[in-house]
Amino acid sequence: MKTLKFLILFLFGLTLFGCNPKTFYIEREIEKNLSRFNYEILKDGKLHVILVGSGGPMNNPERLPACTAIIAGGEFILVDLGAGTIRNADLQNLPLKNLSAVFITHFHSDHISDLGEANFWSLAMGRNKTLEVFGPEGIKDVVDGYNMAYKFDTSYRIAHHGADIFPPKACVPLAKTVRLTDKDSAELFFDRNGLKAYAFRVDHSPATPAYGYRFEYKGNVVVISGDTKKIDNLTKHAKNADIFICEGERMDLVKRVSDYAKKTGRPRIAKMLFDTMGYHIDPVDAGKVAKEAHVKMLVFNHIVPPVTNFIAKRIFLDGVNDVYDGDIVMGEDGMEFILEPKR
Repeated sequence: MKTLKFLILFLFGLTLFGCNPKTFYIEREIEKNLSRFNYEILKDGKLHVILVGSGGPMNNPERLPACTAIIAGGEFILVDLGAGTIRNADLQNLPLKNLSAVFITHFHSDHISDLGEANFWSLAMGRNKTLEVFGPEGIKDVVDGYNMAYKFDTSYRIAHHGADIFPPKACVPLAKTVRLTDKDSAELFFDRNGLKAYAFRVDHSPATPAYGYRFEYKGNVVVISGDTKKIDNLTKHAKNADIFICEGERMDLVKRVSDYAKKTGRPRIAKMLFDTMGYHIDPVDAGKVAKEAHVKMLVFNHIVPPVTNFIAKRIFLDGVNDVYDGDIVMGEDGMEFILEPKR
C-alpha cells in the first residue's frame, strides 16, 4: 500500500512540474542503457579476464561457445568468437567501441562464428580504427571471407549513416598472420601499453595449426589453452600462470552419450561425438598440466558436454582435485577475474 501511495505521489509530482511520466520513464531507461558500458575497466591498471562464452559447440541454455576478454593497459582483446558471444559481450557491458584486436586460436566454426558481428558492433559503438584479427596461417582467408560476406552490409551502413559514423577504413578488419618459427617455442606478437601476448602451438589435429596464447601484464600471467590434446608444449607455456584457462572435455561422459546415441539408432551423432575425444583434453589431464606447470588457478572453459545441473558439474570435475591442489573454477559466462599489478 505504501509503495502504491509513493508511486501516485511521484507521478503527481512529475505532472505538477510539467513532466510527462511516460516520457520520463522512457528517457530514464534509454539513459540507463546508453551509459551502462564499463569504460573504467580500461584504465584502472589491473588485468581483467572475462569469460564472455565458456561453453563448447553444443547448444545449451547456460553457456555460449568460447570467447575470452583480456583487458589491460587500455587494450581490449577478444580471444575466439563463438556464435552469439558478441551479444554476450554487449550485455556484459564490455566497452566494445574500444575493442583493440581479436585473437583466433584455430578455425573451427565455434571459434570464428561471430567475427562479422564483432566488427559491426564495435563499429556501431564507436570504434574508428581498423580492427586487427590475429591468428595462425589461414587467418587471411577467414577474414577475407567475412569481409566478402559483409561487403554489402558495410556499403549500406556507410551510405546510410555517412563516412563520419562508419569510417570506410575502419569497416574492414585486417588479418595479421602469426607465424611460429619453432614448433616448440612461443612467439611474442603483440606488445602494447605493457600488455604482451605470445602464441604457442597446441595439438588439435586435423585443425592445424592451432594456437594457445600467453598474456603477461605487470607481473601477472594468463594462459588460454585453445583446443588441444594434453601435450608437453601446453605445460611448457602455461608455466607459473596466475590463471590457466583450459578447455575441458569429460571423456567418460562424452563416450556415454556416444554409446547411447549408437544404441538408439543415431550412428552419425555417435561417431561425431566419439571422434572428438581424440583431440581434446580431459579435465583430469588439464589438472595434471596445471600441477606440472605450477599454475595458481585452473579455470575450465569450452566445457563439453554441456553440464547444466549440479550433479553433472560435480561429475565433470571429479578427480581434478586429486591431481591438482590449486584453485579450480568451473567457468560460467560473465565470470570475471581481476589481477592486481605485481610490479
